[in-house]
Amino acid sequence: MAELYRQFARVSSVLAGFAFTFYGTLLVAAREHRAGAWAAFFSVAASVAFLPVTLGMTFGTVRAADEPRELSVSNLETDSQIALLSMLFLAGVAFLLASFGISGWMRSRHLGIATTSLASIGAIPVFAALRPFLHVVSAP
Repeated sequence: MAELYRQFARVSSVLAGFAFTFYGTLLVAAREHRAGAWAAFFSVAASVAFLPVTLGMTFGTVRAADEPRELSVSNLETDSQIALLSMLFLAGVAFLLASFGISGWMRSRHLGIATTSLASIGAIPVFAALRPFLHVVSAP
């Protein structure tokens, strides 16, 4: 279980750093452009969504090390922390893809259509790949 937390924290921290770096780039590149402002907003939203996942999973690693148990679907479904952090991770990915899609509109209409289309199309395999790993606690 500790390894799950550790890997989740690592991926989230990398994505948070990437999103914030992308935000800094957008601030320089899109000074007075509305699309750039929205892309920067979604980039910060992604970074903000990934940061609690990184912290939560890091501290979850410590907790899991104290309480070793076998990883199973039933354990994941009953762990409300993993459910909340999974949803934040998914939100971060969605915000990052939105930022990518919107950023093309800063350059031209054609590039905007292309980046929005690619981000939308890319969201499908991303969410399909993440779906088995994202768990929501269901009410009994």
